[in-house]
Amino acid sequence: MQVKTHKFPVKVPHVERFLNFFYLPAARRFTRGLLVSSNGFTPNALTYFSNVNSQKVKLAIIKEDLVHWIRFADRPQDRLPQKLVYVGVFTCKGGVGKTTISAHLAGAIALSGYNVAIIDLDPQKNLTTLLDQGVILPGVGDEPDHTVKVFSLDEWDASNPPADIRMAVCDCSPVFEENPIDLLAKLSYCLILTTLNPLGLNKNGYVIKNTLKAIRSVNKDAYVFVLINNYFKDEAHKARVLKEQYKKYFARLSELDDRFHFIDSDEVSIRNSKQLFYWGYHIYSGEPAELAFTPIGGKCAPKADFLNLLDYLESHSDISQFKNPDPASLTNLLLQDPLLPYTTN
Repeated sequence: MQVKTHKFPVKVPHVERFLNFFYLPAARRFTRGLLVSSNGFTPNALTYFSNVNSQKVKLAIIKEDLVHWIRFADRPQDRLPQKLVYVGVFTCKGGVGKTTISAHLAGAIALSGYNVAIIDLDPQKNLTTLLDQGVILPGVGDEPDHTVKVFSLDEWDASNPPADIRMAVCDCSPVFEENPIDLLAKLSYCLILTTLNPLGLNKNGYVIKNTLKAIRSVNKDAYVFVLINNYFKDEAHKARVLKEQYKKYFARLSELDDRFHFIDSDEVSIRNSKQLFYWGYHIYSGEPAELAFTPIGGKCAPKADFLNLLDYLESHSDISQFKNPDPASLTNLLLQDPLLPYTTN
């Protein structure tokens, strides 16, 4: 049993680490695991746990001096934003993973309970090729399945979008001027992708700075985040040195623009993984289109990373349409009968 007493609800990485322990040889002597939080779990942490579908681990929360199991049969259905929310994904250089990030961010949004559209603005139309028919992701508990649909710019009618779509991810053209200004003006979130590559760090920083300037020329209100993709977790020391250089470079931008954030890779990053590296293999194998969210042995690093990214976006912005209900309130709706008495003694 592990007990968390954080000031904030437990997030995806805490749940992932606890689950990963049970795949280690040292955990073979344990038949069950219980992760208990005194301040609840974020909605995306609950989504990740439910998708892993572990038979050995349960979650619980301390409420009124009792420990309660958490179940997933009665998740609330009123989590949709009040208006369509747009997210733009930009790149600082070619080959940084913009298409992969756009598709899997949309997939994580779908896992969290939204029908989501991807608007393919890139002239190469890679997303249209990869996910022409869209994908369906299962709902949690009694929730219905949720869809990811792909639209070209010609197919997307911003004045009359599909009624069931609540979020739209724009896979933007790498040439900023080729993106339609009317859509750029609608963006509530912008992600600029980069890698911790020493040869390209200075160039990437310069391009990111110019991309921010270009975004601000047409959209003053969007939250702009720099996200590390293809992060090598086993190179922690080198990554830390390079990350500190990025943080120094962007410190001034953050001071001048309170909606610009360089995301610390210790908090959120998209890790290097074979699942993402080989995503898209289905177009050559003839298999149905899918995302790299299929669990391997119950674990799925991409799923954890993109749900963790959603947690970060929600906690570092004030866009009420995208936020889920208060995590403590959400967890209260998921409690079963008390498991056992609990006291601080």
